[in-house]
Amino acid sequence: MSWTTLFRWEWFKLRGRRIVWILLGILTVFSSVMVIIRYADFEFQKDRDVIDEIIFLPDAPVLGTLEVELNCTEFLAGVAITEVPDPYTLEDIDLPGTGRKCRQEVEGIQNRLDKLVDGFTMPGASEKALRWTGLLSIPIAAFLTVLVIGSEYGWGTLRTTLMKGPGRSRILSVKLAIVAALMAAVWVAAIAVIVISSLVTTALVPEVSHGTVDGAAVGLIIRDLARVWFAAIPYIALAALLSVLFSRFAGGTLAATGVAVGYFFFELFSMGRLIKLFDGVSAFRWFGTLVEYDLGWNTAAWLFGRAGAPIPGFALAGAIGTTEYPGDVHAFLIQAAFGVVLGGLAFWLFERRDVAGPSG
Repeated sequence: MSWTTLFRWEWFKLRGRRIVWILLGILTVFSSVMVIIRYADFEFQKDRDVIDEIIFLPDAPVLGTLEVELNCTEFLAGVAITEVPDPYTLEDIDLPGTGRKCRQEVEGIQNRLDKLVDGFTMPGASEKALRWTGLLSIPIAAFLTVLVIGSEYGWGTLRTTLMKGPGRSRILSVKLAIVAALMAAVWVAAIAVIVISSLVTTALVPEVSHGTVDGAAVGLIIRDLARVWFAAIPYIALAALLSVLFSRFAGGTLAATGVAVGYFFFELFSMGRLIKLFDGVSAFRWFGTLVEYDLGWNTAAWLFGRAGAPIPGFALAGAIGTTEYPGDVHAFLIQAAFGVVLGGLAFWLFERRDVAGPSG
């Protein structure tokens, strides 16, 4: 049985499964939602009045004990402060200090607005939407891998396929290739949806200049597409290994799915907390070294880089404590090593393990 025939057969089996299209549809829609959220946040933030506190002179009656709100938007526009609560008087106000604080607050809001604009206009929209959607794609890719490999064990149809003559390595290669190809195809669809969403949201904001998509921007988009696609490869290899490993057990497909997806979410929500817990503790210096070679941490570095925003307890979104993301080359090599080792083990075990009847 040729490679082409095997691939067509696998595609025939996969395309009829509704869950596949539901998951890939969720992934595509989520990429668009990431653009729309930033646009909605921009619309919410842009017309809000900036509120800060009045600064009082050092000899004011109760300095530092009473917070008095001030509308900085009006104050910086020249609207005078006409009243303050007792025991203050208008003479107690530090106008220069209050002005400086208001300007700092306004500048901070403007910086946030600029970042939001970059998040829904091209080419920044593609980078941010793709990288965050890349997180969601990892458990989906792992689940699809288990679905493609483990379900045949459960049905007992793998033995029938092997009797037709194709080598085991060829069968597993085609199964992994179709998952990788499917993820690549959905990323192409996702970038099309992202571009459309960006053009629509940008057109709704006349004061925002339209981003230019020149040759350099197209190159960055292709780079980000390759980046998010590659981030799922080690987890596809992990899911393949687990599918073969649990193939002899009843409910093996469910177990492989749980372990593969559970491993991802464990790192996602716990690694950051562990880093924070062990940060600066001499007895746990080894943990920092371990993290440098951890798959999840290097996936974070690969997707978000050193510019990833730190979110407490969210290992794949930002560094906590003194730990820093490794560079791109280090992250690439670690992910590639995990992919090769886990994939190699999957092929080794698939070649040697007997194929039984239906396992459930």
